[in-house]
Parts: sequence; structure tokens; C-alpha cells
Amino acid sequence: MTSLPGNIELLRLYRSGRSDKEIAAEFGVTVQAVNWRLGQLGIQRHPHKQAATAIIEAVWPADKYRRNLYTSLSRGQRLFTFLRRRLDDPMLGPRQFRMAFGFEREVRERGVVLHLEPGAAEPWIWLPRDSGDDQMVIRWPEGRVKPTGKLLEPLDLPPEPWED
Repeated sequence: MTSLPGNIELLRLYRSGRSDKEIAAEFGVTVQAVNWRLGQLGIQRHPHKQAATAIIEAVWPADKYRRNLYTSLSRGQRLFTFLRRRLDDPMLGPRQFRMAFGFEREVRERGVVLHLEPGAAEPWIWLPRDSGDDQMVIRWPEGRVKPTGKLLEPLDLPPEPWED
């Protein structure tokens, strides 16, 4: 495996619009290596995606819940897209907007929250909303301490229903 160029050259490639994947292929390194170096330079390629992932990690840590086994399933993807919309991700496409809209509408109209049950046949399950859920679209796992601050805000239903 070779190594990445110096910071000045890496920034030049980034500013020319090259993707992390293209840069990695050119220098024979992993995409993660490129992303890490750009991160060291203060550049985040997908800050809204990273924020959504951090929120989900705060709820269901991957090492405890093995969440990475279930993120490709529809309800997990819909939650992730909902969070990105709540974070005002400008990179969402029309299909993703519809996906987030459908998730929000289902939670609101059916009065349900999403829960992760690792190992179940269908690990992402809908549960009836109860008073402990507040405005969140998920059921907070029992025994996990809720963080304070802005981390939880994207997990709340928007004050008004979204328009499709």
C-alpha cells in the first residue's frame, strides 16, 4: 500500500472536486484513510450523515446492539433519512425526502415509535407510543442514560407535519 500525498496536494485534489474514492484509488489507499486525513485538515465530506450516525450511535451503540447488522433494513434506513432531514441535510434527493416524509407520517398518524430489538426476525419494530417517549420517533432503550442538549432534538417529531 502506498501513501497519500502531502496536505497541500490532498487539499488541491479535494478542491478540484475529486471524491474520497477517486483519491484513494489514485494513491492505493483506503477511502477511510483519505477521509481521516481530510478530517484532520478540518474537512468533513458529509457532516449531516455523520451527525445522524452519531445520534443513532448514542441511542444504540454498535458494539452492544450490533446495529451495523440491521442498518441496511428499510426501517433503519428510513430513520437515518428522517434524521438527515431533521438536520436540514442539503444533499437529500427527492426519493430521500419522500422516505423521510413517509417515516414522519407513519410515526405521527399511527402513534408509534421505532425500537431496535437485536436478534429478532424483524429487528426494527413499531411500538405503540407511550408517555415516556415524549416527542421522540424512537423508544429510548431501557437502562441507557439520555444525553442532554441538542443531540436528541433531531429524534423528535417536527412541531408540524411535513408537507410532501
